[in-house]
Amino acid sequence: MKNLYDLVVVGAGPAGLVAAKTAAENGLSVAVLERKENIHEILRMCGQMIVSLSGKYMGERVVYNENAKLLSFPHNGFTLKYDGPARDFYSWRIYSPNEETVVFGDYDANRAKGKAGRASAVYDKSWLLRSLVEECRGLGVDIFGGENVIDVRKKSDAVEVHTASGKHFKGVFVVAADGRQSRVARVLGMNKDRGFYGSVTSVGYEMTNLNLAQPEALHQPLLESGDPPMMGFIVPRAWDHEGDPVWLTMITNVDPNADHKALLDNFIEKSRYASWFKGAKKIRTCGCAGNMYSPIVYPFRDNVLFAGDAGWCQEAEMTGAAMCGARAGSAIVEAMLEGKHNAEGVQSYLNWWKTDHIDKLDHNVFLRNLYMPILCKDDEIDYIFKNITETLKTVLDPYEVPENLGKALIKIIPRIQAERPDLLKKMTGFSNLPPDVVLKKTIRAGFDCRFTT
Repeated sequence: MKNLYDLVVVGAGPAGLVAAKTAAENGLSVAVLERKENIHEILRMCGQMIVSLSGKYMGERVVYNENAKLLSFPHNGFTLKYDGPARDFYSWRIYSPNEETVVFGDYDANRAKGKAGRASAVYDKSWLLRSLVEECRGLGVDIFGGENVIDVRKKSDAVEVHTASGKHFKGVFVVAADGRQSRVARVLGMNKDRGFYGSVTSVGYEMTNLNLAQPEALHQPLLESGDPPMMGFIVPRAWDHEGDPVWLTMITNVDPNADHKALLDNFIEKSRYASWFKGAKKIRTCGCAGNMYSPIVYPFRDNVLFAGDAGWCQEAEMTGAAMCGARAGSAIVEAMLEGKHNAEGVQSYLNWWKTDHIDKLDHNVFLRNLYMPILCKDDEIDYIFKNITETLKTVLDPYEVPENLGKALIKIIPRIQAERPDLLKKMTGFSNLPPDVVLKKTIRAGFDCRFTT
């Protein structure tokens, strides 16, 4: 272990490993610290979708080049090797409690176009991480698994990173890429100005033998009334199990005290969607939990740059995380070359974070994805969905979905005014409510740990 690295990366997900790879490709000495012993083992549930192949995300139109085995980011100027399995899907279907649907993307028309018509694709995250680890090691990156970071301290000459095993690592710069529950963000006091909106818990099964009319689609049922409400998701997996396609079937809600496995089993066995799962086989149980925060506005303190979910509202997605990692790694290379070991040295990253994340991706828009199930009754959601008869634009970007849904709602306002003026009054009233008002129950029920060290 070196006495001093140019860069120490905390977290070996896509953001951290891409930052390490970028820095090492340009000659910097790099260490990566990861809590898991087996870095590519996926312990928490993940949708593993490429966001997005049907449009731009954070100004980037990602290209999945199967022939060259690359995920390309042409606007950001980098590629990721990916020679693992993938599965295309062509539509996103959201179901009201009574199975009325709002559809993003014409399934049959998109499918007929082949690759050009896909909404996106799912990939194997374990495969991607393994590939990135191999590339990093080939570039001379020192990777330490089983090292849980508990403290980060700025010294006169470097940043000192302490792990639970008693080891100390020193870097001129640190990239904190340790996820939504970032310990580095807490110990450096980065969370004090962030909004807290609740704790999200998800539980799911990886399954085969599902009975879906449109198997190559993303399905999202809004399940019948709960307080707070609950959503189901069915996402294709990239791989097969014993020759059969695999899907992730999951439920997610914002009540940490709920019996989530019981809710999942009820969705599969007793809900109006139970026929989808008749004869299905469970392969694996998985889950995840995390808090919803507003983003870190200025992702730098004491020579620590924050990347990916460590500074995001909810999830940056793999593509957003990779962009963060590449931008952070490049900025640190520039700082080291110029001898500017401070915020000025990494200003290119701070500018990008502001313009492409904070200014363009309003976290309030993302949180509006939760508004309708919380503020409307089941029959009101059924009515709205029934009257949105057009097939909407093929999108997967969670920041773009509310915009497209809003445009569809504007078209049916005259009918709502004539038939359900009470509902129109409610919709008008809550359209501009801030998230801390709409989500007040989820905030009270959640586990706010912004300031816990």
